[in-house]
Amino acid sequence: MCGDAFRTNSFFFLSGVLEATKFPQRLGYTQGSRVVDIGSGLGRVATGLLAEFGDVHYLGIDANEDFVCWCKDNIESRHPSFRFVHLDMANELYNPAGALDGSELRLPVDDDSADIVYLWGVFSNMVPAHVEAYAGEIARILRPQGRCFLTAFVEDGVPDVTFNPTDYVPYACNEPLTVVRYSRPWLFSTLQRHGLQVADFRHHGTMFPMHSEIYLAKA
Repeated sequence: MCGDAFRTNSFFFLSGVLEATKFPQRLGYTQGSRVVDIGSGLGRVATGLLAEFGDVHYLGIDANEDFVCWCKDNIESRHPSFRFVHLDMANELYNPAGALDGSELRLPVDDDSADIVYLWGVFSNMVPAHVEAYAGEIARILRPQGRCFLTAFVEDGVPDVTFNPTDYVPYACNEPLTVVRYSRPWLFSTLQRHGLQVADFRHHGTMFPMHSEIYLAKA
C-alpha cells in the first residue's frame, strides 16, 4: 500500500512518526485526545502515534479486512487503547466488492466524540458523492472545535472533478479512481457546507506528488 517507498520498513516507520508529530503541533493533540483514523491501512499512523506518545485513545477504520486483521494482531493485541474496525465500504479502486455504498456512510463513532479525525489519501480516490458523505460524517463525529487533517488532489482553475487527469502525476493511472482531482472551490465549499472550516491549506505539502494538506476545524 501507499507506493513503492513504503515497501521499506524504516521508511514506513519514520513516515508514521513524522505524521504523528503533526498531532500536537497542528491538531491540538493532548493526552486523552480521542483520535479517529479513517483509512488506517496497515497502521502507519497508529505506529507513529504509539512511538511518539505511547497509548492513545485511537480508532482506526479501513475497508481492507486483511489490513484490519493485521493491525489487530500486531498493534491492538499489545496496546488495547488502539482499536481497529473493518468497514466494508465499496470503492471502485481498492474495494470494488464492498458491501456498503459510500453515499450511505455511517461511521461506528458517537456524535461529537472525536477530538481529531485523520484521513491520509482517502479523498484522493473517491467520487464526489462519497466525499459529501464523508464530510458529513466527519462533522458529525467531531466535537465542537475538533480538528481534522486530510490530503487531496486539489487545484485552482480546473473542473470541479477530474478522474485520472492526463499528465498530472508521475505514474500511470490505468485503474478507475487512481487519481481523483477536485477544484479548490468545490472541495472547500463542500467541507464548509458541513460545518468544517479550512484552517490551513498547504498546496502540494506532502511527500506524495501533487497531494495537498488540508487542516480543518469544526465550527
